[in-house]
Amino acid sequence: MNKLTANNLERWNYSVHAVCGNFLTHPSDHINTFIGNIQHHDLGGLNLADIRVNASSIRRERGNADRGDDRYYFLVLQRAGQMGVVHHDKNFALNPGDMALLDSAQPFEMQPKGLISQLSIHLERDAVDRFLPAHSCRFGKLQQSSLSGRLLHGMLQQMIEGKTSIKIDNQHGEALQDALISLLCPSLRMNGTIKNGSSLFQLAEQLINESLLDPPSPAEIAARLNVSVRHLYRHFELNGVSIGRYIQRQRLRYSARELAQIGNTSKTITTIAYKWGFSDSAHFSRAFKRQYGMTPRDYCARNKDIHEAAISSSNQNMIEDL
Repeated sequence: MNKLTANNLERWNYSVHAVCGNFLTHPSDHINTFIGNIQHHDLGGLNLADIRVNASSIRRERGNADRGDDRYYFLVLQRAGQMGVVHHDKNFALNPGDMALLDSAQPFEMQPKGLISQLSIHLERDAVDRFLPAHSCRFGKLQQSSLSGRLLHGMLQQMIEGKTSIKIDNQHGEALQDALISLLCPSLRMNGTIKNGSSLFQLAEQLINESLLDPPSPAEIAARLNVSVRHLYRHFELNGVSIGRYIQRQRLRYSARELAQIGNTSKTITTIAYKWGFSDSAHFSRAFKRQYGMTPRDYCARNKDIHEAAISSSNQNMIEDL
């Protein structure tokens, strides 16, 4: 890394931490000079970040409620350039004019394709959770085909164009934030949610399964569903399972799915265990045996025998047909 890039990266890291929170930036190996500029604007308490950067990766670790660095959702307008966003096992692309909602409490990675420019509006978490239905998606690309989506896009364009000349007080800043959040609702609901009338348990299941590699805490789930933690625990108990046990059961289910294919991949049992949140392979083996009645190794061997028997039977049938 040359001296100019090192200095630019240091200034960028200082600015982005001050304005947006804890992000880890990696400059591109294919570009001689790192570019990273961020301008902060305050519209009556509503924070705007005008960003230009050509990093290869900008990664957000999961926000920590104790430190207060998960206070915001980032409403993003991609102004120029292309960027990929990776969230758990899902990813989507942002092209010029696209909008997205990103959650500061969730881990995600932004992957610019060269120099990009974007506007990021910091929406207060409490305000977003108060407006949006509990089952609404809170992370992903926004639809713009509806009237509300087009109005939201127009508002963001006007905000970036008049950011230095607009002077408003906190009352108008709160009203502006409420307007943005209200326009978010239809665009987020179009991204796919549980149908109305679903039980609290089903809604909690969805929130957990959407982020199974890094699931929300019971307090976070309860806040999203606008219930007390005690009430949430009670609903899980009524379904015969604790929240922790449900998460483990789902992780074991996905582990078993990958273990059944282990002969066709380079993955090991330990790799799969670590992927699904088991840092101790012995604990993984015990938990797996309790749920499936056999160890992970025996499960792999059984599925391998079944697979080989199926192939043998298929080959025999082909010979008989000939």
